[in-house]
This record gives sequence, C-alpha cells and structure tokens, in this order.
Amino acid sequence: MGNFVGFKCKFCQYEESNIGIGRGKTEFPFLALYRCHHCNTIGSTWIHENKIPRCSQCYDDALTMLPDDTRRVNCPKCGEPAVIAPKEGSWE
Repeated sequence: MGNFVGFKCKFCQYEESNIGIGRGKTEFPFLALYRCHHCNTIGSTWIHENKIPRCSQCYDDALTMLPDDTRRVNCPKCGEPAVIAPKEGSWE
C-alpha cells in the first residue's frame, strides 16, 4: 500500500502535485521518490528487481533516490529549500 505526496517550491512555483510512493502487496515493483539530474524534476518511478530506475519524465537514469519519508529538499529548478508534503489518499 502506498500514499501520495506533493512537491511545491514557494520561490519559483515549481510543483509536482501527485507523486505516488510505497509498496503494494508484493516486494517488487514499488514506487520510489527521486530527483532527476537530467531534466531537473522530482517524481516517483517504479523500482523493479534487477533493473535500473529511470525518470518518469525524461527516462534518463541520472537519478538520486530519496527516502520515502523525505520532507525537505532543495528545489531542482531554482535550488531554494522546498517541502514535500503528504496528501490525502492511498493506492494498493
């Protein structure tokens, strides 16, 4: 079971509103939070066993994987401090 988070930078207004993270009923695949250094986004991607994770926007593999409980991270667009906030809802 997973949940949703949102990212919003109060400085440049970059926003990702529905990012899913967490695990379903099996160990793999699962949704993990990342920061892409190629297209400068924050999002989530499916992690499969023995496969390289890729950005859901540009499909590049230049990712920094973030812990699911990350709440503060610098904005990938402007570099200022920003917040990842939990949202209502869950997925199975």
